[in-house]
Amino acid sequence: MEAALEASRKWTIVDASLVRWRQMLERAANECDEALQRCHQRAMDTRETEKVVMNPSFPRRITHATMSYISSLANYCVRNAGEPSSTNTASIVRRFERFADSAGEFIRFVELGGMPRQRMFHDPLIGHLLAGKELDYEVSRGSGHHFFGVRPVCFDERGVEAKVCYDYQDQKAPQNSFVLGAMLRLSDSTDVVGVMLTCLQTVITPHFSPVADTVRKELTQLPTQDFSCRPYIVSRDVEHWNYHNILTEWFRPDPQCCK
Repeated sequence: MEAALEASRKWTIVDASLVRWRQMLERAANECDEALQRCHQRAMDTRETEKVVMNPSFPRRITHATMSYISSLANYCVRNAGEPSSTNTASIVRRFERFADSAGEFIRFVELGGMPRQRMFHDPLIGHLLAGKELDYEVSRGSGHHFFGVRPVCFDERGVEAKVCYDYQDQKAPQNSFVLGAMLRLSDSTDVVGVMLTCLQTVITPHFSPVADTVRKELTQLPTQDFSCRPYIVSRDVEHWNYHNILTEWFRPDPQCCK
């Protein structure tokens, strides 16, 4: 459902029945996510309770009573999917499956009756990256040398990722020099520099703060309109891909993150 809804946003839908269909799928997708989160939270709570009551220092009589309660609660959740109703888990699963099955048909009708949207990018750099082009910016000003590079890579299981490197070297003030690297998941709405600034805020420590201030200042002053772009030629070198795989697993261990 999520993939179908994401694909439908690339089309202008004018038919009222298709608009209602999309709203119905959006509600179903939200309900499914909420149900999964509730089940996951209950499972975590149950495991934590079991750890406590199985502790040797916990009174045996209370342990027996608590385990009996957990067992009865688990059975109730299985019968009712954790909701105070008679609807069982199987029927809830079948309901979501029906919505998921209808999502493919929904997209077919959208393609027949809708109009493709003109892609609008929040960041003009994204259009080049999603088209498979690499971006570079290199300049020397005064005692400082700047290099900013972005390389897009597409994986079936991970989507389009970009390797970002910003290398700034100050000959007069070496303490202001830095190398900043990141791995981003790209979408139409990605703001490359904005994401870099946000990530920078999460790693600031008192010791790192002076350098972070320099990085933030230089990032915000990058003249993105002066970036050069050209088709990115994918390397066939095995060592290159070994290095890339290490980086992508390090920076983004969960391929579904950063949507």
